[in-house]
Amino acid sequence: MTDKPSRNEDEYFAREEREKLERHRDAARRAALSAERKSHFMKCPKCGGDLLTEEFHGIQIERCPEDNGIWLDAGELDAVAAHEDKGLLGRVFGDVMSTFRSKSPRK
Repeated sequence: MTDKPSRNEDEYFAREEREKLERHRDAARRAALSAERKSHFMKCPKCGGDLLTEEFHGIQIERCPEDNGIWLDAGELDAVAAHEDKGLLGRVFGDVMSTFRSKSPRK
């Protein structure tokens, strides 16, 4: 008997190792992407400060206390625009602006 593995065995183990390595790389990519997304969650896109969620007339607005930026999630601006009361947009942003006047940005 010969102790030398056949060519088919070599190919099989090489293929198994490649597939195992690719699965490991895919898992590492998914973990890195998840960590990156978590590091940006509820952060101001302008300055990186923590966003605060505040509700004005039933509309949730994310506000950055560092630079006074305001951010609306998908559909929130549409909800304001589609509201029956045409003055809602003015009231919402008027209330938001009044909170900025009472809280000066940190420098």
